[in-house]
This record gives sequence, structure tokens and C-alpha cells, in this order.
Amino acid sequence: MFKLKQSSPRACWIVGHRGAMGHAPENTFSSFDEGRHMGAEFVECDVHLSKDNEIIVMHDESVDRTTNGAGLIKNLKLSQIKKLDAGSWYSKKFKGERVPTLKELLEWARHKTALNKYQMGVAIEIKNEPVNYPAMAEKLVQAVNEAGMGARVVVISFDHDVLKQIKKIDPKIATGILYSEPLKNPIQRAIDVQADALFPRRTLITQSLVQKAHQKGLAVATWTVNEVPEMKRLLACKIDAIATNFPDRLNKII
Repeated sequence: MFKLKQSSPRACWIVGHRGAMGHAPENTFSSFDEGRHMGAEFVECDVHLSKDNEIIVMHDESVDRTTNGAGLIKNLKLSQIKKLDAGSWYSKKFKGERVPTLKELLEWARHKTALNKYQMGVAIEIKNEPVNYPAMAEKLVQAVNEAGMGARVVVISFDHDVLKQIKKIDPKIATGILYSEPLKNPIQRAIDVQADALFPRRTLITQSLVQKAHQKGLAVATWTVNEVPEMKRLLACKIDAIATNFPDRLNKII
């Protein structure tokens, strides 16, 4: 199992949010490549299930915002999704960019490069709202294990129950609870669903929270941190990972 609290190459893990979406269309290989080249050790992505139960990498439950298509992912087959242009909405420079599958992203991440002499990590966010995917936990664990990426993946979600399902299927896969509003006892919540990390919104991070989580053996990561002063504040809190649209900015500080 991957542990976010293990020794990072630097002060904390740099996570490219949807790749490096400040520089390229989110959740595409252009964006993931940018994140890698800008020093990210992890890339974060979002996943949904297609009509034919393929795990699709996209933030929204529909293809409308980030492609030239329309419709809910759950109503489209992979063959239909693969025909869509996922780059032109961002810039003409990215015309023809395709929507990745999780299988393709994991294959990309596991290959080392001259720049990155280790496998990239992948933070996979399960999107179970507003569309719920009952088969997601099983399909995701299968995809991760078939790719041999169990040691370089952390699965995160606002749906904490699905994280419990992941752990039931494969306890070795690391998980983290996402939350954007204060929880009464986030550390206990993580323990209750057997999660390995807290992933609160950046505004909820305090040095005390990080210290208390670490005392319980939990890692702490946050999102989406794009401004340098906030990056420095969070680094001072001894946070374990920061997700950003601009990995290059965080890389320069670290």
C-alpha cells in the first residue's frame, strides 16, 4: 500500500490537479504530461463509468463542458466518448485531444522517464454525485491491480462509503476522505471508514489538524492551492501533499 506519509523526494508531495489544468485542458494527457514536466510526483484525476462500464477520466458527470459532445457519461459508450474532442474548448492548440480511460492513465503513470526516474502517483477521485456508480469500487480496484499500480495510487472521494467498499475489496489500496465543510471529527471519520488520509479543502487546514492526524498515523493533503502565499502557509503546517493547477509554482518554492 502506498503511504502519503512516507519520505517524499521533497518537503511534500506535489500533486498536479487534473494534471496541470492551469496550463492545459484538464484530465487530458496534455495536462498530465505538463504536470509531470513541471515537477509533480502525483497527478489527480476524476472518474466516472460509461454505459459499457469503462472507467472514464473526466471531472463532470457529462461530456458537455469539456468536449464537443453532449450527454451523461453513463449513457455513452467508450467508442462514442473516444470520438470527442476534449481540447478545443481550452485552446485551438489542443484540438483533437481525446478523453482518457483510467486504464490508459495508469499505464502512462507506471512508465518512468528521463525526468521522473520513478512511477508517477495517481490520486483517483470517485465522483458518485449527482450520478451514483454502484459498480465503481469493484471496477476501480480491478483496474488498479491489473496495472500493477496498487503501491502508487490513493483513492479519494466525498462519498466516504465508497472508500469503505474499496478497503473491503482490497485493504492494500490507500484511500483518503475528501471534505469541503468542517467535520465534527474528521480524524475519527477517517478511522471509521479505514481511510489512510484526510483531504480537506485548503481553508480547513491548520497546523493542529495536521499534527493530530499524524499522531493517529493519518496523512493530510489538500486542494486546490494556486497562490504562492497559501502554498507557503500550508508547507509551514507540515502538510503531506498539495494539489495545484500550477505544479510549476509549487515546485519552485519546494
